[in-house]
Amino acid sequence: IADLAGGVPVGLLGPTLPDEAAAVVAAAVEPTVSELETARALAAAKRDAGGAAPLPIHLKVETGTHRQGVPIEEIPAWRDFLRRHPELRLRGLHTHYANIEDTTDQTIARRQLARLQEARRLFAEAGIVPDLLHSACSAAVLVMEQTQGDLVRLGIAGYGLWPSRETFLSALLSRRAGPELLPVLSWKARLTQVKTVPAGEYIGYGCSFRATHPMRLAVLPVGYYDGYDRRLSGRGYVLVRGRRAPVVGRICMNMMMADVTDLPDAALGEEAILIGRCGSESISADDLAALCGTINYEIVARLGRHVPRRLREPRADPRRPG
Repeated sequence: IADLAGGVPVGLLGPTLPDEAAAVVAAAVEPTVSELETARALAAAKRDAGGAAPLPIHLKVETGTHRQGVPIEEIPAWRDFLRRHPELRLRGLHTHYANIEDTTDQTIARRQLARLQEARRLFAEAGIVPDLLHSACSAAVLVMEQTQGDLVRLGIAGYGLWPSRETFLSALLSRRAGPELLPVLSWKARLTQVKTVPAGEYIGYGCSFRATHPMRLAVLPVGYYDGYDRRLSGRGYVLVRGRRAPVVGRICMNMMMADVTDLPDAALGEEAILIGRCGSESISADDLAALCGTINYEIVARLGRHVPRRLREPRADPRRPG
């Protein structure tokens, strides 16, 4: 990422372990630090690497999520440490909200923001003033303008997906007209076989589906290894020629079957839509999440890295992802 960024600073939001310090310094990225042991390792690695400029670090402040983060009570120790180690410079303070997208009541988020601001004040008292204060995820950007600070960490909303139903409702309540988000992702596959299955025959592993009538069956080269959730077995559907084709039988590791009986012209090599729009029909990540009893984050995050990605120019109608 640093190579692609062309000189733009790259921040690591996840944890850095002490034995990774030398690699972080060599990569010239800005790590998030929550442990003094890691900070000591980074200072030593920077000292060994040389160079006049200190290593910029971001301190994650524990404000209520109780995941990564430095408790407010430990900030005096961090102030002392940073004064003694000029190899490091406090570039930013940040936190992450625990409950901002699961509710329309942002009381807890406001409390967390106040704790982050208190952390900044405590550092400033010691003459340590970070360049950046940042905490806003997608939901915070959409419903709590006061969280935006010096930069925002836009996540799922950048792909045109609402973080949650509650976030959408909160945006409506706060703005009276929520911003319009349009999904940018389409997931497509081609039919690798189309055949007729006689009545009474079973389809797929475990003989979980039995044809009650002669069926036309399409096979797609996609399965749970690729990120198409196994919980969609017998529940999901794909779009072929603008119509829904139900998933039948169990989702396999890298194959699945769909009923195209009502699509007599469906042919070998034809395109099927797993997520996206075709004609007047659509399937969204939210639709699949509802069928699986999960969240849209999981649906899109589990798409296999090996699944080819193709960037397309925007279409005239942005509601129709390409």
